[in-house]
Amino acid sequence: MTDEEPTVYSIADASARLGVPAEEIARYLEEGLVVCDAGAGGQDGFSRVQMRRLWSIVSLHRDLGINLPGVGAILQLREQYEQIRRDLAMLVEIVERELGEDAWDRLWPKDRPRPSVEVDVKDTPPEGGAEAGSAAQEGPA
Repeated sequence: MTDEEPTVYSIADASARLGVPAEEIARYLEEGLVVCDAGAGGQDGFSRVQMRRLWSIVSLHRDLGINLPGVGAILQLREQYEQIRRDLAMLVEIVERELGEDAWDRLWPKDRPRPSVEVDVKDTPPEGGAEAGSAAQEGPA
């Protein structure tokens, strides 16, 4: 998404960009998989973050055939994973700050790889609106 794009997307805008009927997006709202944000001027819609979440929902549900409770579980697990990754990054930072950057060389077994916090789950929709469905199969699950 570029800076020229709106910061709040209506259901109709989201429907057009993601190539799904507005009724399907309304269903995702009813299921609690995504929420509308209050934008500038009090207009309800989807922020860029929520649009990325919607893209994930569409990819999982429509493109991969996962039912909505399954999509909800996957999204919850992804959020838990990201929290654990952030916690690990903080822990690594604390260890290195308190014990020095060479702490891993001194403390970590030689036959095990050093912990890395560089693992990340990308959740970025492909550029372009309606063709997101075909490209989404190549994206992350």
